[in-house]
Amino acid sequence: MDERRYEAWLITQSVNSKVRSNQLSHLRRIQVAYGDIDVHYDRDRCGFLISELSYDAARGGNASRIVINGDSSSGLSTLRSALNKYDVFRRSLESFEQEELEMAPVEAADSAETEQTFSMERDLQAALRRSIAQLEPGLTIVDGGAERSVASGRIDILARDASGALVVIELKAVKAPRDAVAQILAYMGDLQEEEGGALRGILVAPDYDARAVSAARMVPALKLVTYGFSFSFTPLG
Repeated sequence: MDERRYEAWLITQSVNSKVRSNQLSHLRRIQVAYGDIDVHYDRDRCGFLISELSYDAARGGNASRIVINGDSSSGLSTLRSALNKYDVFRRSLESFEQEELEMAPVEAADSAETEQTFSMERDLQAALRRSIAQLEPGLTIVDGGAERSVASGRIDILARDASGALVVIELKAVKAPRDAVAQILAYMGDLQEEEGGALRGILVAPDYDARAVSAARMVPALKLVTYGFSFSFTPLG
């Protein structure tokens, strides 16, 4: 089970910290008894687990491998609910990955548009690397000039702020969807595990989906920043 990515997704769904902790705790109990939930999902979308965690009056109520103290019907229902929530996450993940595949260039025009987006993000990253203090005074780039790789992807820019905290900076050339919040939170979770210490994130985009803004409100350590372009004109001659 990809706990960091799942927790990041729960945050984008406006799930509070206590419920997130409970969800992960329930899923860990299932994994201890039955093994990796992702393996079960890939095999039969957790159909076997749901069956195992169903109340069976003929077999004394709880016929699963998990010991439940108290009302077994309620306890099993809670575990199934946690599995169903994880199922929604996995389906959402598959939908997002499918959208990315559908965006793959199949015609020259699509290819040009995709390349333009990548080029804009590269240009934005290069501009920020030259003038990182414009994003926030006191920022210093600490990734050696190359994107830092973590388990869930590559961090566009890794910096350190004036207080010494690491800052994960993710850049989007187009309007950022809610999934962009989950993406940077996953990077932050990976880096927290690797480095420890104070850490926060800055997501930079020209505009944001309303759901992205709502999700970001759940994370005090994440800041959303917009950017634009300005021009100056100098006559020749």
